[in-house]
Amino acid sequence: MNCANLLENLGYACAPRANGALRVWSPFTFDDGEHLAVFLEPSGNGQWLVTDHADTLMHASAYGANITKSKLDRIRNRFQKVGITDGGALSAVASDDSLPDTITNVLNTAIAISHLESSWRPKSHEQRFIATVGKELSAVAGNALQRDVAVSGVSGHQVKFPFAIDSPDTGRQYIQPVAYGDERLDWANVYKAHGKMFDLKSAGAEDSQRVVVIEDQPGDEEIGKAVTLLSYTAMVLLYSHRSQWLPRFRRAA
Repeated sequence: MNCANLLENLGYACAPRANGALRVWSPFTFDDGEHLAVFLEPSGNGQWLVTDHADTLMHASAYGANITKSKLDRIRNRFQKVGITDGGALSAVASDDSLPDTITNVLNTAIAISHLESSWRPKSHEQRFIATVGKELSAVAGNALQRDVAVSGVSGHQVKFPFAIDSPDTGRQYIQPVAYGDERLDWANVYKAHGKMFDLKSAGAEDSQRVVVIEDQPGDEEIGKAVTLLSYTAMVLLYSHRSQWLPRFRRAA
């Protein structure tokens, strides 16, 4: 088997390597544009080892994917013709006749992993907290909860909020969660929320319509400073006190 014969069957890019091995690049790519590829290594008796040498899973890991045994087991169950070694390499053995199909099987497994890569990455603190607040609000407000709502600010540009709830008493309430950081308050999130609420206030929204839910940590003096700043432009609710303020959104449902 050589690159000319292989390209005739597959149409992929191919280059020879040492000891009769071949490197094959597919037209399929990761999100960053890198092409998925495999190595073809002769193993004697007319057989070939088709492997990615763990490149696919290493790519996912490099981009922060949390790779667990249960996730790999799901891939194994779905693509049973392809093995995944303890080191994370995709591999399968083929004869000359079955080599094109085996390459396709290994690449299909790699493609599936590339599609899952983003979902395997841990969410940012902001995304995680927004999802947490959304779950709490949905439980009490039900269908009254709207997600990813845009409203015109004072400058006329669109200000986006993760949540809004229509209340018969106060009208539409725009809700912006503010997440805590790794080890301290994330002031970038605080200032971003402050700016959005200031824009909304300047556009004429009532105080009761501007709501910030802040993720607070016991003993952090910075929380009080953040609450003071945010209070100029919004009603500030501490997430740790949610049992006290969640019922107000239940009444709006």
